[in-house]
Amino acid sequence: MEEYKKKLIRDFVWLRSKINFDFIFNKDQFTHDDIKRYYKKTKYLLYRLVGSNEGYMHIDISDDGIHKNGKNYQTYHVNKIDEIIKQNNFKNILELGCGQGANMAYLAKKNPSVKFTGIDLYPSLDKKNRKYNISLIEGDYHNLEKIESNSIDFVYAIETLCYSINKNQIFKEVNRVLKKGGLFVIYDAYLNKPRKQLSEIEEIGATLVENGYYLDEFEYIGNIDNYIKNNNFSIVIAENMKNKVINHLYSYQNRIKKYFKFGIFFKLFCKLIPKEVLGNIVPVYFMANTIEMNLSVYYCHILKKEK
Repeated sequence: MEEYKKKLIRDFVWLRSKINFDFIFNKDQFTHDDIKRYYKKTKYLLYRLVGSNEGYMHIDISDDGIHKNGKNYQTYHVNKIDEIIKQNNFKNILELGCGQGANMAYLAKKNPSVKFTGIDLYPSLDKKNRKYNISLIEGDYHNLEKIESNSIDFVYAIETLCYSINKNQIFKEVNRVLKKGGLFVIYDAYLNKPRKQLSEIEEIGATLVENGYYLDEFEYIGNIDNYIKNNNFSIVIAENMKNKVINHLYSYQNRIKKYFKFGIFFKLFCKLIPKEVLGNIVPVYFMANTIEMNLSVYYCHILKKEK
């Protein structure tokens, strides 16, 4: 563990020598407007250039945990969700935090008879995808009042619930809109220990990732079990995906190091881009460190509504 903490410090010093990211430490809480602006500014520079042409921007995952340059790992999550839809013959699906609608568009192509609904603070959908059975709700996923109770077969959230500081309310609302026996799938990152137990260097590591992604605070993974029990869900799967993501995260880190080999040109690029984009480089770089040192964890939860 001490070895990983020392590596975090070395990487911090190295990246700080390349770009000034001190502004990341100056924000204590993010508003909905901050998050909207963050996604609007990063929509094309990050989603399209770094993520994929379709607009996915998920952590790369593979079942074997091996990263091969040039291979697309961005559809791992939606392929798993597609399997669940087909296995259970689900017909009414809700995505929490749908963003540009890339996940729903991918799934709608594969499931033309299924109805997809997405809710987001800043929802959008490419014109080419508007032919599919997709509807968008502009709103806060803590309040699903526009959706009838017991009307949804399946709810999923891919790396979006981390923006909530009231996850129990989300679980409560999802339970309300889901039919009995319906499933709730979550892919997301969490702290691996309570905030008060973090050392000084762990606090720095957590803050670098949180503020760079415009998150208020990562949830402690231990709290998730309470939200599950309090809202009448049972656990079908709760998987720590460290071995499936860690090599992919280090590939991001190595890619950023290669960019800096362009020297003054990349530094000039960093000065010209919006701070929201510049700040995003920081968590992308340090996420591997925090997962490796078990400061943070990345989980897949598949939950079932019992009543």
